[in-house]
Amino acid sequence: MFTSENDWLQRSTSGRRQFLASAAACAATALLPQFAMGAGAPQRLIDIHHHFEPTGKNKDGDAWTIQMSLEQLDRNNVATAIAYAGPIMDTDAEAARRKARTTNDWSTRNCLDYPGRYGLFASLPMNDVEGSLAEIAYAFDVLKADGVGLATNYGSLWLGDPKFEPIFEELHRRNAVVYVHPAEAPCCTPGTLTYEKAPIATAWMEFPTNTARTILSLWEAQTTRRFPNVRFIFCHGGGVMPMLLGRITGFADWRAVGPERMKQMFPDGVYAEFARFYFDCAQAFAPEAFDLLRKVVPPTHLLFGSDFSYFPVAHSVGLFAKLQITRELRQQIASTNAAALLPRWKA
Repeated sequence: MFTSENDWLQRSTSGRRQFLASAAACAATALLPQFAMGAGAPQRLIDIHHHFEPTGKNKDGDAWTIQMSLEQLDRNNVATAIAYAGPIMDTDAEAARRKARTTNDWSTRNCLDYPGRYGLFASLPMNDVEGSLAEIAYAFDVLKADGVGLATNYGSLWLGDPKFEPIFEELHRRNAVVYVHPAEAPCCTPGTLTYEKAPIATAWMEFPTNTARTILSLWEAQTTRRFPNVRFIFCHGGGVMPMLLGRITGFADWRAVGPERMKQMFPDGVYAEFARFYFDCAQAFAPEAFDLLRKVVPPTHLLFGSDFSYFPVAHSVGLFAKLQITRELRQQIASTNAAALLPRWKA
């Protein structure tokens, strides 16, 4: 375990030549463990929402090690986790580039040390556009990452901001998978919300709201329509956005907007735009939340996620097991959909 971020940054730069030599060799031949999960249960689980913690602690201050992660996967019969080590929020370009590279190298080392158990959503220094373009090339061409991981916002900039357009243009060119995790936003940080006192945390309500905010920003900028090859995965079942779709659609009858403007923004309709996305169901396995999501999203776009280490893997596994769904849909969510989206994880 690393005692500080600086310790991690310094120590993880060692052995780079050996690491890069092994990365390309191992990435192409992932071993896919199979687990028996009992009668009526899917044979295999792919966890699409799994946190790596380079400093040895998560944001809550809880300890994290790769051994803890593996124990959780084994205990809950999860074959593979696609891991994300979090966003790079630094505004200094050189520091951000260095941290992104070190983070992605460290994450890939974990993937190589445990073949078949981990995939990777690479982190990008989004505040530095040129640095992000360079890291995209490195992540896909050298590290063979499964996709990139982004935060819903970088400071006050949401993903639809024009600054990020060159990044999405390149991700579109590469047919990339983009995993989006919520982050704190300057508008609503702890201290500005009088009700947000322990044990209430940002993740309770602000995270699902920030997911909806960044989706709306992408729609307003027409990012998702102009770069359709980018395949977005949104955490937590899309946050609060599923329950807002009807409300947004209704503004076609509001004089200040009207049907023409709504048609310009959503040529195929709001529901169709939302249904193009993929969603991990971590913290969205409650029956009422899952049922709403299932009504507006194709069954092929629903994915299993655990949100480890903020929640034990058993939390999502248990809620998923309780859902009254068909065996076919259960298998799709468990692994089939993730394997179709990320083909190297096909059994």
